[in-house]
Amino acid sequence: MDDALQKDLSLIGPEIQVGYLVRKRPLVCLATDSIRAALEAMDKISVGSIVVVNADEDPVGILTRYDLIRRIILPALDLASPIESVMTPNPIRIEANESVIEAMVLMATHRIRHLPVMRDDTLIGVLSESDVMAHQRQSLRSLSSLIAKAVKFEELASVGLDIRRLAQRLIGEGLSATAVAKLMSHLNDAMTVRVIELVKADSKIMSPPTVPWAWLALGSEGRDEQTIATDQDNAIIFEGDEVLQPLFQDFAKHVNEALDRVGFPLCKGGVMAQHAKWCRSDTGWREEISQWCERPTPQHLLDGHTFLDFRALYGAKELASELREWVTKQVVQHPQFLRELAQDSMRARVGELPNPVVFTYVARWLRKRELQSEWLSPSHLDIKKHGTAPVVAWIRILALMNGVSVTSTDGRMAALQELGKLQLSESQAARRSFDLAQRYRLRAQLMGLDNPNELPLDDLSRFELEELRHALDDLSRLKSGVAMDLRL
Repeated sequence: MDDALQKDLSLIGPEIQVGYLVRKRPLVCLATDSIRAALEAMDKISVGSIVVVNADEDPVGILTRYDLIRRIILPALDLASPIESVMTPNPIRIEANESVIEAMVLMATHRIRHLPVMRDDTLIGVLSESDVMAHQRQSLRSLSSLIAKAVKFEELASVGLDIRRLAQRLIGEGLSATAVAKLMSHLNDAMTVRVIELVKADSKIMSPPTVPWAWLALGSEGRDEQTIATDQDNAIIFEGDEVLQPLFQDFAKHVNEALDRVGFPLCKGGVMAQHAKWCRSDTGWREEISQWCERPTPQHLLDGHTFLDFRALYGAKELASELREWVTKQVVQHPQFLRELAQDSMRARVGELPNPVVFTYVARWLRKRELQSEWLSPSHLDIKKHGTAPVVAWIRILALMNGVSVTSTDGRMAALQELGKLQLSESQAARRSFDLAQRYRLRAQLMGLDNPNELPLDDLSRFELEELRHALDDLSRLKSGVAMDLRL
């Protein structure tokens, strides 16, 4: 397994924007153009795709050479037919300033090989899997394929160890923590899906009821921000009567136990689909969330923080999409719930480091002589509790208040900037500093300490201390801005 992983991703270097890989203008046509004309154009310049655009030159479809056999040749389609009859409508796009990692994740997730590349709402090119492979040597899709082909939980556990080594290598090579977390979330998604498939295939385990249902990721995985030391946070949503709940719980218990075997520890707080609280029908979830909104008790607020970053990994994902759409509209109709949620989140604070850092060096000197010096400068910082977690909570509230449906913290900040709820400079500083805090959190976890989020400050250089101090200051200022926006 390790050799295969190295062939796949060992050569991923510093984050590169996909716009730099676009070398030529895209081949385009109109939806009314014939299939023959499109194929002749593709053949003339030897490209593997053609983008179908409307009168405003906005992409409305795409046709690739991989579509030819199934859509045109086997059906013996008349080549005079319009290309809109065989194109893939509404193609998934990517912005030119996104990273190559983001492109790889999109391709692997949606099982596609071409992405129209946009810059300022203008189509500038098409990124193909071969373009990415030329840059990265191998495709992320093959790594996902290794996971998908695993037939034993032990194989998946082995992949999990390799993913940890991969994260360590990528962080060391300078890839942003946001990109690494997104990559790890994608791989862990694939691991979870394969675990569910293996449990379903086990003849000794009763399969779940044959109604539409979906497995939901909560917490950091729901936000595409999964790090290394992470336990399970999951739920189930199903269609039908609550009488089916015990059957889904029983199935979920086997999945939760299997996930524990492959490297995702059971949640100490019990936030797992095997428990009735986290396994509900679509109607049941709506009723429960309505209770949170109407009676924001401390427990309801905690449940809201836990659940509202949900994302579907497996099954009838439309159930989660419909619930997300309902939640987005529901919460804005309950300002008291949002206010209570906001006040609860504002109790958290970002940590501070001494300024100037010379105090830290004096504290280190004292500690080496076994003298008390925590009052002067701390030896450790819980980088989750006093770094990333407060920011996640503040931005979640601001996103909910403004109808932002994306779940990642970085994506929420970008969306809030687009809405004018965060200033450009504020958003850029916060995103950069959040990424840095995540980087130090990953670094702490890779040390293998008892508390995986405790960052040993005495191990940091002067430059690193200054860098981290400035990042924490930026994140502290974000709290003031969000509080003003929330009128707290």
